[in-house]
Amino acid sequence: MTGHFLLLVYKRDVEKINQKQSCPFSNVMELLGGKWKIFIIARIYENKKIRFNELRKIVTNISSQVLARKLDEMRKDGLVVKIINKSQNVDYKLSEFGNSAIPIISALKKWSLGRKKEISKIVNI
Repeated sequence: MTGHFLLLVYKRDVEKINQKQSCPFSNVMELLGGKWKIFIIARIYENKKIRFNELRKIVTNISSQVLARKLDEMRKDGLVVKIINKSQNVDYKLSEFGNSAIPIISALKKWSLGRKKEISKIVNI
């Protein structure tokens, strides 16, 4: 009985993994989703390259720890490049992969601005 139960659980887990791998929306939400990543990418793009403290100032309402964690995640995912200068200052810029998301982010911004009234009612701005 236990072996049969474990086989069913394993089969269900494998199905979830296969479904996730084949769903482009799940994959992109895993990569870009959450409260901060798109906003951080947009701000880095606008500045071409930016230091951590400058980014912290323009990405309001985010703690330094969360910003550092998100930048590290995006660096590991290949979206952002961390550049350490000779003076040991650290700059961040978008990778080619990160830049490839800009048309999508720009389209979201355009849609949001075009539907500002409707969106503001929903999110209570």
